[in-house]
Amino acid sequence: MGIFQGGYAGKLLYVDLTDGSVQVKPLERDFALKYIGGRGFSSRILYEGLRAGVDPLSPDNLLVFAAGPLSGTPLPSASRLVVAAKSPMTGAIGDASSGGYWAPELKYAGFDAIVVKGRSSKPVYLWVEDGKAELRPAEHLWGKRIHETGKLLKEEIGDEDIHICAIGPGGENLVRYACIVTDEEGVGARTGMGAVMGSKNLKAVAVRGSQDVAIADPKRFQEVIDEYRQTLEGEVWTETLRRLGTPNLVAHRQKLGIWGAKNFQQATIEGWEQISGEAFREKYLVKVMGCMGCIVRCRRYSAILDGSCTPFYTKGPEYETINALGAKPYIIDPAVILQAHFLCDDYGIDEHGAASAISMAMELYERGILKKEDVDGEELVFGNGEAFLRLIEKIVYRKGFGDLLAEGTRIMGQRLHAEYYAIHVKGQEVDASDPRSLVTRALTYCVATRGSCHLRGFPYIDEFITPDEGMKYFGTTAVSDVKALEGKGKLVAWSEDWITIANLMGLCIFAWYRSRTFSMLIKRGLDLVTDAYVAATGLPMTQEKLLRCGERVYNLEKLFNYREGLGRESDYPPPRFFDEAMPDGPGKGAHLDRADYEGLLNDYYTARGWDPATGRPTPEKLKELELVEIG
Repeated sequence: MGIFQGGYAGKLLYVDLTDGSVQVKPLERDFALKYIGGRGFSSRILYEGLRAGVDPLSPDNLLVFAAGPLSGTPLPSASRLVVAAKSPMTGAIGDASSGGYWAPELKYAGFDAIVVKGRSSKPVYLWVEDGKAELRPAEHLWGKRIHETGKLLKEEIGDEDIHICAIGPGGENLVRYACIVTDEEGVGARTGMGAVMGSKNLKAVAVRGSQDVAIADPKRFQEVIDEYRQTLEGEVWTETLRRLGTPNLVAHRQKLGIWGAKNFQQATIEGWEQISGEAFREKYLVKVMGCMGCIVRCRRYSAILDGSCTPFYTKGPEYETINALGAKPYIIDPAVILQAHFLCDDYGIDEHGAASAISMAMELYERGILKKEDVDGEELVFGNGEAFLRLIEKIVYRKGFGDLLAEGTRIMGQRLHAEYYAIHVKGQEVDASDPRSLVTRALTYCVATRGSCHLRGFPYIDEFITPDEGMKYFGTTAVSDVKALEGKGKLVAWSEDWITIANLMGLCIFAWYRSRTFSMLIKRGLDLVTDAYVAATGLPMTQEKLLRCGERVYNLEKLFNYREGLGRESDYPPPRFFDEAMPDGPGKGAHLDRADYEGLLNDYYTARGWDPATGRPTPEKLKELELVEIG
């Protein structure tokens, strides 16, 4: 067991694709205590291992697969994998997360993380089994889609129970927003990690393990599991997720009027009931599933068995699927959404990346900026589902207009001299919802270190925190007012550090953070997680130190981005959110105010201990976080 009593496998695997070498290194105790696991490990490894200015699609980029110390334990929802590299979408820190069984299996195989560098001269896959690893030829897999890749690997290795991370043709053809898919179902979608993997000629990483994840204090760990389960079983949110999955949010987005439909030109959707959680459940749901050890079971498995398209089965959809493939291009046909969803997953491309690019093109076409001859003769208007599906295929293989769409909206805007219509932050398209009427969401999206992201912080706290709790934790009752600006910078900064803890531990945030009481966020998301970490690993940790670990990682990511030239100017929303008011719905007339946003950003930087002029962490903050040696 070495220096770790439990939780950690205690080893890191380093793979050099250029010379084909594989090396096993021990996990150091101090490194584990400071960076915990998952996103903490990957962010530190990337900061140390990359020089400024590295081309994300060059052999010099690193690709890190990292599990958390709770991954592979019986704690509910401890299944998340973090895959990280310098992002080809943003040029900044990039990472993506997926659930399922792959991260636990990596721990059973004896490793906490895999670090890949270089580029193979020919396609290869990495086979990892019980403390050993080897590179194997993958020419026969190159060009295969995700599902076929998984089938062929299982046949070749002779084991249906292996777990696989793979890219599809999207990653092979360097679509900038290509993703990495785990076990044909879990998708590490954002920031273009699949393109990085494809640039290295790495088709897949397959793992199998038979080792245990030890627990330092089994009795206390079981007590924590019991307490953790009780907090989940009593939540309305848990039951809602189990019944409808994340598509339960469709009605909520319509009620608030924050869809971001038609490339953020429309706030509500006519006929939204056709793409609601209830509609997908009643017509397409086959079964409800869960990731390893999860009692929430929010995953869907759906099927289209009749109609004009070929019958097929697919996992999902998620709310983000419906937002990306439905709202953005204004497609209200659930069958088309499911077909597009299946194609994106099987080809290995991010749904938000593809849908945002096509939706931007639809707006440019309707405005006359793009002509029919520019878009391969398509009638590229909002709602044209057939054209939408055809363009997904063209994106994957970079055919015709698909070659430009494959670059993402930022590059599209530059090349078409239409930057205003590219709705992104730092190069990554805005997801989830329109933040113009909800200032906390706007700030969260914009300061997120991986580009626009609603999951980097928790921008919903002001919807339910009480005035007394606001005063206790953030120094003002105003944070309980969704429209107020006061205290929101501090609230967002705290929520980022807190959310980071889940990403370090390997926890799924949907089971971990979804609550409508702030006291439960603290109990489940900090108190019990700290106890679980101590009981699993036997290492010393307090709630305050764990929250400080989250803050340390967030500051390290900011340093990475600043080194790449992303300062204060990168933390702003798209101009449309300032210049155009929401045209309909409950938030009609709302838009972001430039002066208010400047003040809000200043408050956030002050709460963070960053220089307001540049956005760089101050020397004092780096000393406080024990980051002086790299700052």
